[in-house]
Amino acid sequence: MKVLLFLVIAGFLIGEASAQNRSIEFRKDEWKKILEVARSENKMIFVDCYTSWCGPCKMLSNTVFTNDSVADFYNQHFINVKVDMEKGEGPELAKRYEVKAFPTLLYVDKAGDLVHCVVGFQPVRKLIQEGGVAMDGGMTLLALQKRYDAGERDPEFVRTYISKLSEAYRPKLQESVATEYINTLTDEQFYTRDCWKIMVYNLQNPLSPLLKKLVKNRARFYQIVAKDTVDMFIDYTFRSKVGGFTWWEAEKHGPFNQKGYDEYVAYLLSLNLPEVPRYLASLYTARKVADGDYRGMLDEMHKALSYGFFYGDNKLSYIQNYIIRLEKCSDVSLKQEAIGWMEALMDEYPVGYYKSEYMRLKARLLKSLGKEKEATDLEAEARVVRMQH
Repeated sequence: MKVLLFLVIAGFLIGEASAQNRSIEFRKDEWKKILEVARSENKMIFVDCYTSWCGPCKMLSNTVFTNDSVADFYNQHFINVKVDMEKGEGPELAKRYEVKAFPTLLYVDKAGDLVHCVVGFQPVRKLIQEGGVAMDGGMTLLALQKRYDAGERDPEFVRTYISKLSEAYRPKLQESVATEYINTLTDEQFYTRDCWKIMVYNLQNPLSPLLKKLVKNRARFYQIVAKDTVDMFIDYTFRSKVGGFTWWEAEKHGPFNQKGYDEYVAYLLSLNLPEVPRYLASLYTARKVADGDYRGMLDEMHKALSYGFFYGDNKLSYIQNYIIRLEKCSDVSLKQEAIGWMEALMDEYPVGYYKSEYMRLKARLLKSLGKEKEATDLEAEARVVRMQH
C-alpha cells in the first residue's frame, strides 16, 4: 500500500509544472450530507477551515488549490469541502474538531472522525504529501495519538508525535507530551542543548514547573546556549503570559482569571530579574482595566512611566495597549485628559513614527467622542508625518 501510494503521489508531483487550469472541486452541502457522500463513495473528507479575514487562507485558495497537481490529487481521492468557521455550521465544526487557527486543514474519515490535521499555509508538494499521509494512515495525527495513548515512549517516536501536534496546532497536548517526556530525563540530560530545544519549541507557560526550573537554574544553560538566547526565551514566555491579562476582554474571554493573576504576580515578586518591574506594571494596569477603573488605569500608567519601566518601542506599545481601552469608557473627562496626554507626547517628536502613532491614538479617542471629521483629518496627517524624517 505504501509503495503504491508513493508512486501515486510522485506522479502528481511530477506533473506539478504543467499548465494550471484546474482547481479543487469543493462541494457545498450540509455536513451530514457530506458524510453520506463520503460513505457512499468510500472516501475521506478534506476540509479547508477558513475565515473571510485570513490572509494565508486566501493565498492557499488562490495559489495552491488552483494548482493542477493538487486539484487532480484531491479531486480523485477526497470529498472536498470549504467551511467558513464563523458562519453556518462553521462554529459547531470548529468546536468539534478543535479548530483554533486558520487555515486549518482537516482530514476526516467517512464516520466523521478526525484522522489527520495540519495548520497554516501549505505549499503544493507539502499539501499533496499531507494528503498521502492521511490516506496511508500510518503516520497520521490519530495513529500517533493511539500509539502514545497505548504507552509507546521511544524518544524518537515522542519527538515525532510532538512535531505532529505542533503542525496540527494542539498546543495544550503538545506541551503536556513534551512535559511528560522531559520529566523522564535525568538531571544530566535536562541540562543539554537537546532538552533546551524541546523546551523552547514546546513550553510557554512560565508557571510550569519545568520553566520555573529553567529560570532558577538559567546560569547552567548559559554554559550550553548563549546567555542572550536564554534570556530572550525567558522574556518571551513572561511577556506572553502578561499579554494574556493585557488583552483580556470579558466579552471574548469570560471572567477575569483572578486566581491565575494572583499566582503570576506572586511568582514575579519572588524573582530577581531585571524585567520584572515592567511585567508587574503591565499586570497592575491590566487589573485596573478588569475592574473598569479607568481613572486608576491612567494613574498606573503615569506611575510606571515616571519610574522609567518603559521606553522606546516598549513605551509606545504599553501606551497603545491601554489608551485604546478608553474607547469603551463613558467618562468624557478621562478621554479629554488622555487626548491632552497624547498631544504632549506628540510634541516630544517633531516628525516620524512615534509622533504619527500618538496622533493615531488621539484620533481614536476623538472618534470615540463622536468627532469623526477631526479624527479623520488627524489620521491623514499622521500618515504624512510618518513618512517624514
